[in-house]
Amino acid sequence: MSANSCGFNSRLPHFSSIRFIFQIILMEKFIDQIEILSRSVIEKIAAGEIIERPASVLKELIENSIDAGATQIFIDIEDSGFSCIRVIDNGRGMTSHNLQKSIVRHATSKIRNADDLYSIGTMGFRGEALASIGAVSRMTIASCTDTNGLGCIIECNGGISAPIAPVSHVNGTTVTVRDLFFNVPARKKFMKSRRSEHIALMRCIEQLAMPFPDIHFKATFEERPILDMPATGSVISRISQLAGVQFAKGLITCTGGAEGMEAVIYISSPDDARLKPRFQNLYVNKRKVECDQVLYAVREAFAQFIKSEFRPSFFCFIDIAPSRIDVNVHPTKLKIKFEDERVIFSFIFNIARQGIVSTLADKTDLISGHDVDNNEAATVNVQRPSSKDIPDASIMREASGPPYTISGRQVSVDNGQTELMFHAAFSDDAKVLDSSGDERVQLSESVQEEAWNLIPCYQIHNMFILAPIKNGILLIDQHAAHERILYEQAMSDLKQGRAESQQLLFPIVVELSPAEKMVIQAGKDYFVSFGFEIQDFGGNAVSISALPAFLKDSKAEAAVREMVRYLLEEKYEVHRTDSQNRFAAAFACGSAIKFGQKLSQEEMNALLNSLFGTENPYTCPHGRPTLVRMSLDELSRRFLR
Repeated sequence: MSANSCGFNSRLPHFSSIRFIFQIILMEKFIDQIEILSRSVIEKIAAGEIIERPASVLKELIENSIDAGATQIFIDIEDSGFSCIRVIDNGRGMTSHNLQKSIVRHATSKIRNADDLYSIGTMGFRGEALASIGAVSRMTIASCTDTNGLGCIIECNGGISAPIAPVSHVNGTTVTVRDLFFNVPARKKFMKSRRSEHIALMRCIEQLAMPFPDIHFKATFEERPILDMPATGSVISRISQLAGVQFAKGLITCTGGAEGMEAVIYISSPDDARLKPRFQNLYVNKRKVECDQVLYAVREAFAQFIKSEFRPSFFCFIDIAPSRIDVNVHPTKLKIKFEDERVIFSFIFNIARQGIVSTLADKTDLISGHDVDNNEAATVNVQRPSSKDIPDASIMREASGPPYTISGRQVSVDNGQTELMFHAAFSDDAKVLDSSGDERVQLSESVQEEAWNLIPCYQIHNMFILAPIKNGILLIDQHAAHERILYEQAMSDLKQGRAESQQLLFPIVVELSPAEKMVIQAGKDYFVSFGFEIQDFGGNAVSISALPAFLKDSKAEAAVREMVRYLLEEKYEVHRTDSQNRFAAAFACGSAIKFGQKLSQEEMNALLNSLFGTENPYTCPHGRPTLVRMSLDELSRRFLR
């Protein structure tokens, strides 16, 4: 009888079954189990979505003060916000009952049900800010609702609150946030430099103060008064406080309305457009937001009046029915959605375009016999800067050889057919020189034989220079060419440690925004390395008392502003070689001659002489071509010869 027939194996599990059971045991032991997170971890995760940096805290606190009806908001910052952020307002204040609930997540006085999300008229509405701040800091809130001076105070350390206590306090609320991220050390490790956080805090105040000119904002950083903006009667006055009187005076005001919405746009003139504008701020129902459609609409409205890569500065204020927007689409409420984005684009485009056209029509007599239809694109000839703003040859290296002067003949292409033919000739056969290759060698050999101070040059539309060479012609971008010259001079000075300076008999006063002035004060060494000497002039102004030796004083303000913009964007990382290159490029861009500036024959000759004395005369520091070459063979082919 076999063992199987006796039933021996039937009472034992099969080997494969044992292996399967063993695998199940191992899997249960090592596979991650789903667990419910602790309350403290949940609070930190939620806080991380809202509180990214000290400026996030400041934004939430200021918005709470605005919603409380404050007419005074005073701010005190220590250690770039990590040690202390204090916001004091004279708003309505909170009772002890409301104060207790204010630090509970999703407790708010601003909405009651889901329908209220589509009719929001306040800056905040989720009831998350104070709870999130309290979860990652040591926070104290003191508040009083009446004038008898008896208020209440509550403390919250890392999400754990203490009982409410009575306190002496004036009418309003004071929120003090200390030791930010003390219990989230990993978050601190990924913060930017203290200087970067400093600037972010300053820009936060500027952006929130802009649409509320009836509120007095005052700020102290590191026990030093840095900003004081008394309440004023209008937004344009607030712009003047933040950006300077001259900047505000140069803005074009565009207004318009449609069913359920109105807009006011303050926009810079075409002459003040820049590669990187100072301001491009959008406010919807007084909330600072980002919206690509509005940004694109303003740019398109300006497109006919400025160089394609240039952008205007603007402040756009849209008032729209709350039911036509959704502000509950982003944790920090920075982005919103419009009910119909195409309508918004058309609305803003038409307001901006009509405002620009009508303003320019008032300023120039070049528009005649030409009606501008609301739905048509209008071409307006903008009056250019006068000759007193044109840099002379002293800003470039002097050409060698005896002086040579001829009358500067200007090439004007007014006839549409001629312009079309001219464009076609260069669009097909003209050569843009690459970074390397035989064409550059050939061009280099050609220009070495030229005496640039003797060659008659012609300026086209005050933008390009036409110069004959031995085997053809060159078309030079005057701005890009001058950028290259100034960039290489600046890089040479940086390598030597400091540029040679020229002292000014009369210092140049420049009005800035508070954040821009802070950048200059914090980054003073960077400006000194280029040959600038800049001092505080009181308020938001600075004075320039010395310039790089090769820079004309008429370009000083533009150069400084371009460098400030770079520092605001690059977070002061100028010690790195690649950043030094970009910093020098920013300086060159701000200092170079612009499109629309008329040049004399001597200036054009000196510009070309200096350009071909650089290491790389073929591109500007940003990589755009400085020149286009067209050979005699190509010209002959065009004329069927």
